[in-house]
Amino acid sequence: MKTKDLKTLVKFIILYCQNKGVSISPLKLQKLLYYVQVWHIIKFDKYTFFEELPEAWVNGPVYRTVYNTFKDKFFRNDNFKYGYDEEKLSKELSKHLDKLDLTPDQQKLLFAVLDSYGVMSDEKLVFLTHREDPWNEAREGLSPIARSTNKITVDSIYNYYTKRLKKNDA
Repeated sequence: MKTKDLKTLVKFIILYCQNKGVSISPLKLQKLLYYVQVWHIIKFDKYTFFEELPEAWVNGPVYRTVYNTFKDKFFRNDNFKYGYDEEKLSKELSKHLDKLDLTPDQQKLLFAVLDSYGVMSDEKLVFLTHREDPWNEAREGLSPIARSTNKITVDSIYNYYTKRLKKNDA
């Protein structure tokens, strides 16, 4: 299974949220990317959706390349907004979805994650990641405000969420 282009995914997620009338800030984008990656790792037996792994930052998982792209917006936490009319938005959304070249199962997963997590506030998403083991394990031994470049690993994600799913099935 081939990993997908992160820049294309980022643009798709922003367009998808805008199309749904859901606000999306740089912080929220980071968490949506994280949950897309998480559930892809679980559904496709440790295969990542895209190559980059998140770092365990103070406010949750962060993808460094995405942060670097939008860091001017990050500190202001401005919402993304493309000034497209409805028709242009629809065309751009389709174009980026086609560029991602997803299998039907990957597309279904992507839409499910964005529909479930996309409606949550930035704060709720930060709270969720802080409750979960992968972020906490990557930050083990650090103060709550310490900077970190520690990666959240595929194994940590896979082990935590598969255990959680099994517990929910019981």
